[in-house]
Amino acid sequence: MPKRSKEDTEITIQTIMDAVVDQILTLGYDKMSYTTLSKQTGISRTGISHHFPKKQDFANALDGRIFRLFVERLDLDNGLNTFSESWIAALDDEKFRATLRLLFHHIASAETTSDFAKRGIERLYELCEERFGSESQKELEWLLGKSLISLVK
Repeated sequence: MPKRSKEDTEITIQTIMDAVVDQILTLGYDKMSYTTLSKQTGISRTGISHHFPKKQDFANALDGRIFRLFVERLDLDNGLNTFSESWIAALDDEKFRATLRLLFHHIASAETTSDFAKRGIERLYELCEERFGSESQKELEWLLGKSLISLVK
């Protein structure tokens, strides 16, 4: 069998990553599997695991994409109160909740907190401090706590 081109490999990886985002947002991280990804993409489970040997590898590869999906639902331009209100409103959005579940999963379920989760939390704190100042730290902590509680209801 001839070796695949770099472009073909990149297309395969993008196809997998598009399916990963879709399944995280619709099925949730826990229900996503190599089998569900294979069915959606038409790429064998072995082919998927060749590029992503561990399920955690998906989260690491998606890091920036997931963060953008998360913050696009938030109002970052009109002050801390409006930001908080937009966060609370976003808790009614299943895709926003799916990104929160993914973040919390990688904080609480793993034996050690993943780099994906650490970077996500650090980025949130940095973004809030940059936009709203150091007083935003307590508000962000409250929002994260409120979010965790809302996910178990």
